[in-house]
Amino acid sequence: MARIVSLFDEPREAVRLAAEALNAGEIIVFPTDTVYGLMIRSVQPEYLARLNATKGRAEDKPVAALAADEEGLVALMRSVIEPMCGERASELVPGALTALMPSELWGSALPEELHKLPYPAIGVRLPRHAALQELLRACGGWVMATSANLEGIPTPPTMEGALEQLGSADVALAVDGGEHGDEASAVVKITAQGIEVIRSHPLLAK
Repeated sequence: MARIVSLFDEPREAVRLAAEALNAGEIIVFPTDTVYGLMIRSVQPEYLARLNATKGRAEDKPVAALAADEEGLVALMRSVIEPMCGERASELVPGALTALMPSELWGSALPEELHKLPYPAIGVRLPRHAALQELLRACGGWVMATSANLEGIPTPPTMEGALEQLGSADVALAVDGGEHGDEASAVVKITAQGIEVIRSHPLLAK
């Protein structure tokens, strides 16, 4: 059964416990700036399969990373979406945009361990959420994450709703951050040939 802690009571302790669980290879639920996230810290296929199985989807489905908003990564991600939204890129990075790019296009801006992911394109989002950014830095700058809901069912706005959907058997820790929205991030795929919008956002339209 998942241990439950709150960002409202002792935020630093909640972040510490979440980091401890993630660094031990456990699955957690944690609030983000979009929806609640289901997270694990590993690039190993068996761990990623566990995360997907908890969500009830294909175990080999690619999982995106949440990363700390380091200057080089922010600059790279803004530069690749600026042709679509100009100066408004700063509202999405950090923020509600996941960029999918091959490892070679990420280059040295990406945390080194993420280059080991077994995917043709690596998805990364830089969340605009102070406690989550603190957690990411306590975990070496990144975690693997997906929305905290069962595949095909809308993401609930609360931690309690997420645990009710997912069940708590595979979740070691759940962090309550209050009610959140039910809109996932925009997703864009970037290749050497150009940009494809996979999931749109109002700021992506000029």
